[in-house]
Parts: sequence; structure tokens; C-alpha cells
Amino acid sequence: MDEYYEKLGCLIEGYKEEMIEALKGLIAIPSVTERREEVKKALEHVLELGKREDFQTTSLLGDEVGLIEMGQGEEVLGILAHIDVVNEGEREKWRTPPFEATVKEGLVYGRGTIDDKGPVVAALYAMKAVQALALEEKKQFHKKVQLILGTREESEWTDMNSYVSRFPLPDYGFTPDGEFPVCNIEKGVASIVMSFPFGVDEVISELAGGTAGNVVPGKCEARINGNKLVADGRAVHACQPEKGENAILKMAAELNAMKLPETPLLKVMEMLLRVFSDGEGSTLGLRSESEYYNGEFVHRNIFTPTMIKGEKELTKVAFDIRYAYGTEFQQILDRFKQLAGEFGGTIVSSENLPPVYVSREKPFLKVFADVYEKISGRKNEYALAYGGSYAKAMPNVVSWGPLFPGDEDTCHEENEFISIEALLLNSRIFAAAIWEIVMSERSFK
Repeated sequence: MDEYYEKLGCLIEGYKEEMIEALKGLIAIPSVTERREEVKKALEHVLELGKREDFQTTSLLGDEVGLIEMGQGEEVLGILAHIDVVNEGEREKWRTPPFEATVKEGLVYGRGTIDDKGPVVAALYAMKAVQALALEEKKQFHKKVQLILGTREESEWTDMNSYVSRFPLPDYGFTPDGEFPVCNIEKGVASIVMSFPFGVDEVISELAGGTAGNVVPGKCEARINGNKLVADGRAVHACQPEKGENAILKMAAELNAMKLPETPLLKVMEMLLRVFSDGEGSTLGLRSESEYYNGEFVHRNIFTPTMIKGEKELTKVAFDIRYAYGTEFQQILDRFKQLAGEFGGTIVSSENLPPVYVSREKPFLKVFADVYEKISGRKNEYALAYGGSYAKAMPNVVSWGPLFPGDEDTCHEENEFISIEALLLNSRIFAAAIWEIVMSERSFK
């Protein structure tokens, strides 16, 4: 099959400028999850790209999910991706316009370039290359390919939950919403919001920090005895908070050092500093006993305060939680309820997406591993995905791409980018995997 990999690579190289233009067009649509009209435009944009290649395209569930299909056969390879994005964060930290793709020194900058619009383009053009080569070589498809496009991945997943409950699912597949090599294990993702029946007071008259529930806050602002105080951190994806600096915790530390008169709100800030500074839940009694499950690396439970807002008579604190396979979410929720209650508060909302564990013995995973090694020249090692992806939505789906080992991960950060080289390499790897599966008569279930 290696001769076909080379031909697919040549086709994708020929699509280079077209792919960049397609990505520019998609980045130009500010499809932040909450801006539903813009999200709809982004979905229409990608479906139109698919229609242009003579793929079968469908908008489902009131434009909540898009479907781009090619091939034939009972067995289906699914590619799950999303076209919604997080907000731009702190605009003043962007060196280029966040919703205007800028190409500089081989990099494409813009919100969504790595999460998940760049990978969407890479997957779509991988399908195009496979279809073109099949026609050229007069090869017959034995499988169907579905590019399934979600629109609420950065929020509550009602799009994919509805799709799963109402439509036939692919037999196996991947979501290019994480990193290489094959991530057959994925941490659980949960969010919890605490509410306290008191707000700002005579000491702390203003308090706000964070921009999104799954982003480590890059700024927290307060007004103390009439004077403005700003704690600057570094915003990163909350799946690996150690890569950034939490401005809420930094603000809590500064307030603690000021020896202010004790108030209910100040007590909550002190609690956040004391309980969540280590990030692993030691004070909560939720620190993982081991980083391994059945001999495979699953990491530890991680807890991050991501947003805080003090109002007149109410304070809310949001937490992002990434928990290891083998941990029960109910245990986490019970402990958070107890913690909130200690300060007179309650849990007002919680969401949970369980961990993923797919056996590395699955035939389709062996294909992914093999083509990754052949196309990238790197050794495949089954890995843990720290983020939460649509792999949690369906069985036999893993996180695979777009980041390569050693790449800078700017997902959810200001100045998000993808390199053109990585964009093309992703597309070549996806194309080889698709080719290997759809051109074979054997099952990969």
C-alpha cells in the first residue's frame, strides 16, 4: 500500500493553497459556541466545501450537526470534529486578529486553527484525496466514511448527544481534536459551579476572573477598599493547567497576603487558595492513588477553578475537572457538595463526560498506529488524551491528531496557530488511514 500513500501525499501537497484558503474562510467566521448564527454559518461553509467535492452533505437536527459522506458499504469509519470555538479570550494579547487567519513564517494564526477548524480542513481534504485516487486507480470503496461535524463541543454537547440518540453510529473512528500518536485512553471531563449566598462587600467591592469554564483564567480583577487590583496569569486549556498560571489563585494569594478584615467572600478566596493550589485534590481527599490502570498510564485527577464572579448578593465559582479512568464522578460531586456546604454554598450545576478506554487490540487502531509510523516517521505509542473530545460521545472512537509530540499547544490560548506543515501532514496521515480501511474488504471492528 505504500505506493498509494505516496500518491495521496502528492495529491494533498497539490491541495496546499486550496486548504489554506478553506481554513482562512472558516476562521473568518467567529463561530464561538454561544454565537449560534455564526456557528450555523461555519457549518454551512464546511458543508458547501464538501458539496463542491461531490460528497453527500446533510445538515441535521436544525443545523446542530453536519454530515459529509463518501463511499459505500455496511461498515462505517467515522471522523468526529467540531466547528464551534471558544471565545478569543483577552483580545489585547493577540498579535493578529483572532477571527482573521494570518499566515506568517509558515504558521496560520487564528481562533480555531488547531481546535478544531484546521483538523476539519485536514480531514475533508484527506477524503478528497482518497476519492480522487480511487477514481484514478479505478478502485472500489468497501466502506463508508462519515465526517460528522458538531457545533456545541465547547459547551454542553447537546448536538452530539441528540445525534447519538437518533442516528446510526459509525463502527469505529477518530476525532482529530487532541494529539498524536493514538490516544486510546481519555480522561473524564466534568464541570461544577458552586454558588454562595453572599457577594461583594465593603472590603472587596468588585471581583471577577476567567473567560470560559474550560480555560485557565489569564486575568482576575478586584477592587479592594476602593483600589483596583489586577492579577495577571497565563490562559491555557484547562486539561493541563500546569502549563499556565491561574489568575484566580494568584489573586487569592495576593488577598491573603494583604491581611484584610475577614469577610465571607475573603474566606472563599482563602479556601480556593488552600484547597486548589496543588491541583490534584489532596485536601479534598480526591488525589489519585496511582497514575496507572491495568498497567496503562491514566494520569491523576486534576481540579481547576476557572471562573469567579462576585455580585451584590451572590458569588459563583466554576471548576474544570479532569479525572482519571477508574475514578467515579459521584465521589467527586459529593465532596464538592460538602466543600460548598462548609461555606454556606450549594452546587448549582454539574456536567460530566466519562473517561474513554479503547483496547489497543482493536483492528482499526492497528491501522492508525501503522500509518502514523509510516507517514510521520515517528514511533507509535498508545497514549493518554488529557482533553475532552467527541471520543466520549460514541464507542470505539479515539482522539488522534492534530498535535505531534513536541508541538506547542496553543489550544484555547491567545495567538492560537497551526503550522502549514502540520496541517498537510495531518491530512496525509488521515488519508492513508482512510485508504487502508475503505479499500479493504475485511472488517476492522
